[in-house]
Amino acid sequence: MAQSFTALGKGNGFPFCLTEVDVPDDAILSNAPTLEQTMNAYWNFKRATFGGATFEPGNEPKDLICDETLNIGSASSYNNEFSVSNNFPSIFFLGGNKYYRHGITMSFSDSKVTNENNGLQGSSSLVNYFSSYYVVTPDFSEPLTCIDATFGEPPNAEVIGKEASEKTQNFSNVTISGIPFIKRVVHEFAGDVYAVRGSDGKLGPVPGCPSPDYPADPGTPTLNLHTY
Repeated sequence: MAQSFTALGKGNGFPFCLTEVDVPDDAILSNAPTLEQTMNAYWNFKRATFGGATFEPGNEPKDLICDETLNIGSASSYNNEFSVSNNFPSIFFLGGNKYYRHGITMSFSDSKVTNENNGLQGSSSLVNYFSSYYVVTPDFSEPLTCIDATFGEPPNAEVIGKEASEKTQNFSNVTISGIPFIKRVVHEFAGDVYAVRGSDGKLGPVPGCPSPDYPADPGTPTLNLHTY
C-alpha cells in the first residue's frame, strides 16, 4: 500500500510535459491506453518481472513529485534472454487523433540449434510487450517453405537433401494488471537435411523436410502496481 498524495504537476496528470513521438505512416493503432491507464502505469509502477528479469525501483509514488525519474530504468536476466524496462509515457497523433503510450516494455528472445539428418537447423523466437501501435515488418511474412537441395548441373543435377525456411510474426492485445499491451511474437527458422552417401558411392534416402523447433512461449510477464 502506498501513501496517498495530491500533486498539481503540469496540469496533464504528470509531473512533466509529455513528449510527442513521431509515428510511422504504416503504424497500426492497437490497444492504446487511456489517460487514466497511462497515469496508473507511470505513477504506480512498482515492479515488472519477465522470466529471470525483474525491475523494481523502490520508490513511493509521491516521491515522483520531486524526482520524476525515480521509477525509470531497466533490468535483464543474466543471459539477456529476458529484459524489462520502464520509461516516460508519451503522446502521439494518428489520423488526427491524440493517443497515449505508456513506457513499460518487456522482451524475450531465445534460439535453438539442432543437428539432425546430416544437417543444421536453427529456430529463434522473439516476444515483445509494448504500448499503443505496431508496424508490420514485410520481411517476416514468409510461410514455411521447403525446396530440394541439389548437386551438379541440370539436367543431371542430383537431389541430395532438403532446405527449409520460415519467418512469421503475429500481434495480439493483452492486459496485464489493468494496463493494456501489444504482444508481438516473431519466429524465424532456417534448416537443411542431407542424404548420406555410402561407401559404394550411392546416395541413401533423402530425409523429409526439416521443421522448426521454436523455444517455448515464456508465458505472460507480471506487473505489480502500487495501491492505496
